[in-house]
Amino acid sequence: MEDKSRHIRQMFDRIAMRYDLLNHLLSAGSDFYWRKAALDKLNASTGSCVLDVGTGTGDLALGVLRRAKKPDRVIGVDLALKMMQIGREKARLQNDQPVCFIGGNAESLPLKTERFDGIMVAFGVRNFADITAGLHSMYRVLKPGGRLVVLELSRPLYWGLRHGYQVYFKYLLPRIGGLISGDAGAYQYLHKSVMDFPERDRFETLMIRQGFVQTGYRDLSLGIATIYWGDKAQ
Repeated sequence: MEDKSRHIRQMFDRIAMRYDLLNHLLSAGSDFYWRKAALDKLNASTGSCVLDVGTGTGDLALGVLRRAKKPDRVIGVDLALKMMQIGREKARLQNDQPVCFIGGNAESLPLKTERFDGIMVAFGVRNFADITAGLHSMYRVLKPGGRLVVLELSRPLYWGLRHGYQVYFKYLLPRIGGLISGDAGAYQYLHKSVMDFPERDRFETLMIRQGFVQTGYRDLSLGIATIYWGDKAQ
């Protein structure tokens, strides 16, 4: 587990400077819509405290602070310190938004039990060294009645789109990502991580096994991405 965590941290630190650009480019801008849909499902309330796990450069953490119902505080956790440095600069440029970025991994969050009203993860769960341990850790720090929302890339359900997606993800995306970021290996890993992820019913089952209730999921953009959610019973 430590070896995978170290590999992930080093990989994301290497591509940090081009990460946002490539997210927007390679998704043709769909990542903006996907994050908005995830925040809609989180439905954070005014005055709440929200945790963003695998926060990266902070797009989701900053996005929740632009909502009409604005949390009092957002904490972003990530292993990749260079990614969070970019997030801190974004927060500073956006009128010093109240986001606290801290280093840590999802499997053993360095945070108090039952502290957060809501937890969100965007494109991060498939990078956990141990998905079950990560879900358990997030459940621990979530308050009773709180909600976890996960946004992840998925494999489309429709055959034609699925085939084209596979070709793009496996062959074209690493070339484009490598050309812009200088690290084709990171985008080869992206394909593998999506293929290995226990998506849809399988991931919902993992959430239920860790104690989440009122779970569900919804595909976005014909199944290219999926939102999962679950609550902690009161």
